[in-house]
Amino acid sequence: MNGGAPGIDVEVKTGVDLVNIAEFRGPLDRRGDAMRPRLFAPAEVAGATVERLAGIFAAKEAAFKALALPRSDWYVLEIGHDGDGRPYIEFAERYDPSHIVSLDLSISHTDEYAVASVMALARK
Repeated sequence: MNGGAPGIDVEVKTGVDLVNIAEFRGPLDRRGDAMRPRLFAPAEVAGATVERLAGIFAAKEAAFKALALPRSDWYVLEIGHDGDGRPYIEFAERYDPSHIVSLDLSISHTDEYAVASVMALARK
């Protein structure tokens, strides 16, 4: 697929993840002190509700799927929120995102589920 610009071959990469909040809450309540630092950066956890953490977890999973990132490295990216509450992805210095032309993240949740979707336009 050609992205419209001469000489640039790009492809659309997508990832989506759905988290059942009740199922997520159980392990977090039982092993939260060990689980939080293993899965989340301190800024992701600060003041976050279980629903927000489930959304952040779903966002990380969706990004891993879209960008083929190693699932064992939860710190390769961090989910943040801008002043308007819009989520974004920030990569660790050890990850080179130069092949990513555009990246979009959406997170939503109800009382029961959190869902996240990542769409990336990446150079081949």
